[in-house]
Amino acid sequence: MSSTTPPQVQRKKLTVAELLELKGKRKLVVTTAFDEWTARAAERAGVDIVLAWGSCLDHSKFVIASVRRGAPNTLIGSGINPEAYESVERAIHTANQIRAAGTDIIYCSGLVPDKFAALSRQHFPCVGHVGYLPVNDTWYGGPRAVGKTADEAKLVFDNVMALEAAGCIAVEMECVPAKIAAEISKRTKLLVISMGSGPDCDGQFVFSEDILGTHDGHYPRHAYRKLDIMSKSIEALCQYTNDVLKGAYPTPKHSIQIQDDEFEKFMARINE
Repeated sequence: MSSTTPPQVQRKKLTVAELLELKGKRKLVVTTAFDEWTARAAERAGVDIVLAWGSCLDHSKFVIASVRRGAPNTLIGSGINPEAYESVERAIHTANQIRAAGTDIIYCSGLVPDKFAALSRQHFPCVGHVGYLPVNDTWYGGPRAVGKTADEAKLVFDNVMALEAAGCIAVEMECVPAKIAAEISKRTKLLVISMGSGPDCDGQFVFSEDILGTHDGHYPRHAYRKLDIMSKSIEALCQYTNDVLKGAYPTPKHSIQIQDDEFEKFMARINE
């Protein structure tokens, strides 16, 4: 079987308990999906966790519903910010709505540990975020690696330990030096998911857009670009546009035909 051949066995969705047991046994595979077909592709490819979210709570519910249709047997994680920042009560309320929409795991970038602790006490499986957090971009002076000094690396370590104490099950570690990420991964019970933080964490997370090439923006260092769907899509749509404008589309094979005698009857009737 080719390495690119999707698994042919019936997929069973991992439980959180099974997910946690994978630490130290095999790498976890995480990506994003915001539509049904990407989610279906991810599930057929054997991805463990798909992250999905929208621009607001209602939009997130819509996106999650689409993703769940495509990936009924895959763990789905979704964020609850910014509502969760307001209060513990708001965080729990939003988490309940997101879970009801079809999410298995609660993700929130920048949420402080005490709010994660409240969610964990309510038995929400939570994933934190350390290293470079886009939500806190201005504090870093813009996008950059985090943890390249001993002091900064120790702060990343402390943040992970605080999230572990708060009851999180995993943490996304974004743009942290590989050696730092490896050492922290050894010292926490959390599943550490690397986004640009080297190969020695418990799993890898790359946006599906940065795998499939569905955008024409910046591709980060850790992107795993295997396709160029954006440029291929532009090429195909340009050809379609040009063929329509010059009359090359549609051709007879694209058109529905009618028997000559039936067409003659039709013409006679409209000319009466």
